[in-house]
Amino acid sequence: MRRFFSYLFKTIAVIFAILFIVSAVLAILLVNIERNMFNANLYKNALTRQQVYARLPDIVGSLVTTSMTYNPCAANPLVCEETSDALRACYLEKLGEERYVVLASGNEQPTGSDFQNIQPCIDQFGSETPASPGGDENIGGAPDFIKNLKSKDIASIISIILPPAELQKMIENVLDQVFTYLNGDISQVKLSLTKLKERLASQPGQDAIKYLLNSQPPCTQEQLTAMLGGGAEGEMIICAPSPDIMAMIMPQLENQLNSAIPQIPDEVVILPPKNQPASPNSGPFGNDPVTFIRIVRSWLRLSPLLPLGFLLLVTLFGVRSFKGWMRWWGIPFFFSGAITLFTGIAILPVQNWAWTNFIIPHIPLYFPIDVVSIGHDLASSVLRSFSGQIALQAGILASIGLVAWVSSTFIKSRRKESFPASLPPAT
Repeated sequence: MRRFFSYLFKTIAVIFAILFIVSAVLAILLVNIERNMFNANLYKNALTRQQVYARLPDIVGSLVTTSMTYNPCAANPLVCEETSDALRACYLEKLGEERYVVLASGNEQPTGSDFQNIQPCIDQFGSETPASPGGDENIGGAPDFIKNLKSKDIASIISIILPPAELQKMIENVLDQVFTYLNGDISQVKLSLTKLKERLASQPGQDAIKYLLNSQPPCTQEQLTAMLGGGAEGEMIICAPSPDIMAMIMPQLENQLNSAIPQIPDEVVILPPKNQPASPNSGPFGNDPVTFIRIVRSWLRLSPLLPLGFLLLVTLFGVRSFKGWMRWWGIPFFFSGAITLFTGIAILPVQNWAWTNFIIPHIPLYFPIDVVSIGHDLASSVLRSFSGQIALQAGILASIGLVAWVSSTFIKSRRKESFPASLPPAT
């Protein structure tokens, strides 16, 4: 009977040891997610390492210019919304219903064979297709002086108004506020525009105006007349005057800029405070996803309690000696650390695989390659720091477990004697 209970207790201890290993791996991952992924310094360091603040003006310039000139119909004629019925029917006949649905949804781009199949349709019905929405309609709302700017011009103007050091201060201030907001210490997140207004009202603002004007086509006589005459109701004329005219009109342009600066708010609210009651159709997180995030974080902090509970049960059902304690704790510690170490090492390869198979196919085609590259680099930098912390902790845990496991083999067990020692033989 004693052997039966001993076997039963050991079996239960093994089950709890396995549960400890699984829960310990999850607890290490969850605790590191709570401590690192919700830490502003992790993202600030990643932005600094990738030199994002120096590259940001070029990124914005590329995004603005490519979004204004991108024509989705040129890359995939099947996504044009105003395709004629005859052309659509021809596409469907040449490609088949299944392939046509995939390409028309934009989930995939046409291959060379797809273009060969639909080319007869374009040759026959192309004239019936209205102007694509990717043409001038995409940029019709932008002012003419914005359309005249090249990517490098936009980047230069941004750098003049907000150099990398100022951009870094603004972005890091917002990051600090965001995570303080998630902690519940502040009620809203604001972006301060005070420094921007100060620079616009000083020499950088004048330099930006000169650069903007010089990036435009030369002024016509009518524009020069309007400039020298003060424009219409303070309207700023945007064109490239001669240096003499530039010197004459700069005081007027500065006055117009100074009159427009007070209209810029001192701060912009990015994350407003919650002041609305929850509604039944507000989604799984309700009207207040921030509160949901805070609740989840509190549970993440408590996740180590679960493996500790399993470890106590292992001790209760399995440990009967010092050697047993070393073994019953050492083996689960070693396997928990080894599995977590493997998981930490695999994070970056998994991220690269997910980026290639799930992220890139859904990135809009008008996104410049530099923007996609910096997004990948930032994600890799953040996950590299995250996986490094996990690997370090997992290595320590596995080492402790291995030392305890190996040490237990050198400890001699005390043999239990079932019978009393025999008397010495009679002499």
